[in-house]
Amino acid sequence: MRSPGPRIPPSAPLLLVAALAAPAGCAAEAAARREPDPALTAELRRIDESRGHIDDASRAVSGRRYADARALLDRASALGVDAHRYEIGELREKLDRREAKLWANEAAELLEQGDCEAAFRLLSARIAELGSEAFAREARRLVGRAAVACASAQVDAATIAGRFAEARAFLAAAPTRTVLGAAGAERLTAELDATIAEALYGQIEADVAAGRWAAAVEAIEAAVARGDAPEEQGRALVGRVREAAAPRLAELAGKAVGARGAAAALERIDAAIARLGWEPVAAALPGSDALPEPLARRRAALAAWVEAVRLQMRPMKRPSMRWSHGTVAVAPPSDADGPPAHSLAPSTAVWVIGQTKQRALVTAVDPGTVVLTRALDAAIGWVPLLRLAPEPTLDWLPPDDQMKGARVWGPLREGQPTLELGVVSEVRGADVIVRRLADDAEIPLPRRQLRSGRLAPGTRVLALCEAENQPATIVEVPPTGRVARIQCDGGTQKDEPLASLRARPDFLPRRGR
Repeated sequence: MRSPGPRIPPSAPLLLVAALAAPAGCAAEAAARREPDPALTAELRRIDESRGHIDDASRAVSGRRYADARALLDRASALGVDAHRYEIGELREKLDRREAKLWANEAAELLEQGDCEAAFRLLSARIAELGSEAFAREARRLVGRAAVACASAQVDAATIAGRFAEARAFLAAAPTRTVLGAAGAERLTAELDATIAEALYGQIEADVAAGRWAAAVEAIEAAVARGDAPEEQGRALVGRVREAAAPRLAELAGKAVGARGAAAALERIDAAIARLGWEPVAAALPGSDALPEPLARRRAALAAWVEAVRLQMRPMKRPSMRWSHGTVAVAPPSDADGPPAHSLAPSTAVWVIGQTKQRALVTAVDPGTVVLTRALDAAIGWVPLLRLAPEPTLDWLPPDDQMKGARVWGPLREGQPTLELGVVSEVRGADVIVRRLADDAEIPLPRRQLRSGRLAPGTRVLALCEAENQPATIVEVPPTGRVARIQCDGGTQKDEPLASLRARPDFLPRRGR
């Protein structure tokens, strides 16, 4: 009988199978493993590099190696890792504050020595180089009081010595404004300007008190030319001189009216007005160079008096009321031969306060019984005596040189006693050529046969009512001027063509001159 071999455990086949299968499983796993993504690998490397620069920069800040820290932060920023931007910004601001303290300490030593300009150049150069608001803000905070104190002391020393231009240039310099800041520099500049203004006015105060206006203005102009004061401040100083000069010049003008030497006084006043930069003809607007009203009025009265003396004007005992005949040109009170300043409409009332053989000096309002020297304040100018009438002239014929185009009544039909309307087309010698409204026929007539064709309400005319040429009254003349609204004596109202109207001489106002 054959002996039995060793007994095989039931799990042995399973172990064998597992042992045989093991090499095949490892090969499958190795085959399934992928190569790393190059883009992901590069991104991770960029993040790690940025982190390394930030950490190194932080250690450099702690070690006061500020230049190294800035270079490292610049490298980290250049990598552009969004997640690190805030941290980089915070660390950079910390670096700016730390470095600002270092530079502020160095500047403070210069400020203590009174060398403001060197301190300001030092700090402003670094501020400009970094372009960091955090650095600039911290540096200004650290040196603020000392910087202002140093700047104020330097400005005070310059102004006390009369070196105003130097003080202004120091405050206007870019390093000064950079370190003090815009608000601080403007405040010190405003204080300096006020100080300079008072100092400069103190230098001219004696001239102002003595009425040496030209000398005062020349001193101001010289100060502006030297750079001691800006042009705006120069104008303000001239304004103060004007304020002092105006009432005194007005008083001088008032006293000179009616006195000997009036012409010389006017010359002095006009010279002062010109030197002070006033414009006698400028409109009186705020900020303008117009003469102050009281001075302008007194100066005009004095100029009128000087002209009246030149023309040997005879003053009127009482102002005489007159009316303009036609449109009358008015020459300025100060220059009777000058170009007209304005004109008077026909039949404008004026008051004559003095006259020569050919001219009258007039006012537009009744000056009353005041003396001539007071009445001159109201004078509006000179007018030809021949163009003034003792009564209203609205219904008068215009002067010959203004007749053309005027509507007139005249005997325009031979053998008819009534007057008819026409328009003057020409004045030819002693004759007036009238174009008849009815048919445009031109009829020459002597001026003495014509009457004004003004058709005021109430004017009596002859018209076709119940019969031809019956009395009627003008009610109105519409703007077209072709017809008139009339009322017949019987009460009927109607529109009547102007060409159909007639009149009798006794219906109309007198023709005047």
